[in-house]
Amino acid sequence: MTRELRFSMSTWNHIIDAAHVGLRILANGFAATSVVTMLTSNQEIYMMDNIAIAKAHYSYSSALRYKLIADAVGCFFSLLSSVLVYRKTKCSHTEPKTSFYFNLLIADMSITFVMMILMISGCAAATGVGFVALKGIEEPGISWAPICNLAGKFCLMGTLSIAFSYAAFACMTALTFLSAWKLKLLATH
Repeated sequence: MTRELRFSMSTWNHIIDAAHVGLRILANGFAATSVVTMLTSNQEIYMMDNIAIAKAHYSYSSALRYKLIADAVGCFFSLLSSVLVYRKTKCSHTEPKTSFYFNLLIADMSITFVMMILMISGCAAATGVGFVALKGIEEPGISWAPICNLAGKFCLMGTLSIAFSYAAFACMTALTFLSAWKLKLLATH
């Protein structure tokens, strides 16, 4: 004999609302952590007698600067989206539920899509630079030596920043699908 767990509509609403809040907090946190991690990614490279011969810093790469700006914009708009959703939920008792969630979905999606496009393009650019820093390039006419064996801290901080950006992107993607799913649930019940 099998028992099926069935949730009432109000239970689903509470679960989805909790997931919305959690994903928004995670997206904000991951984006902010990515910005801070990238800002702190710098390292001086020394020779044997403690003479600095080079310095690795995010500002030396246009791709890493772009990623930093994209993450900062994403963090700002994610926070703005959270405030708008919070304000919209507080004044939602005058609108019908499906109309409210449709308007919320449209407003939230427009902000979220812009953030997602910026963040994934920044992640892609930084991932390309990171790959060259890790492996180097040996092609006829092009020779870039890998620097991660010399500037391990810089590469680790850059990798962490890129990973946090991808995590923020994943949270925003899940948030988009969750919003659409909640609207579908409300429309069918």
